[in-house]
Amino acid sequence: MLVFLVDDDPEDQEIFEMALTEAGVPVQLVCFNSAEDILDELRGLKKMPDFVFLDLNMPKINGLELLQIFSKEKFTGRTNLIIYSTSSNEKDITQARALGADEYLIKPTSFSQLVNSLKDLIEGEIA
Repeated sequence: MLVFLVDDDPEDQEIFEMALTEAGVPVQLVCFNSAEDILDELRGLKKMPDFVFLDLNMPKINGLELLQIFSKEKFTGRTNLIIYSTSSNEKDITQARALGADEYLIKPTSFSQLVNSLKDLIEGEIA
């Protein structure tokens, strides 16, 4: 299973990777520092990732704008798009879902919560 994470914070990328490892779910994780980086990668891919986790607040192109680009360029297909953000603002959640996000995962305050959330999301797709 292939998982992409788009997050401009290297520390958040590292925590996400550790949580996936702790969850024990066999995935290949590829991290991107910006929307531009993932767009360059997706334009050259033959097989789309199973999951794309998008940080909401990024410079230049944010997660919501990236969802719009994914839809316009028809990148998604069977890919699960998940906003992964510290924002619990209902407006952000509603807007993300309206733009095509399959899930909205609020960055948990504890590592174990993140492990459990990722395990539930990814194993739910495998089952």
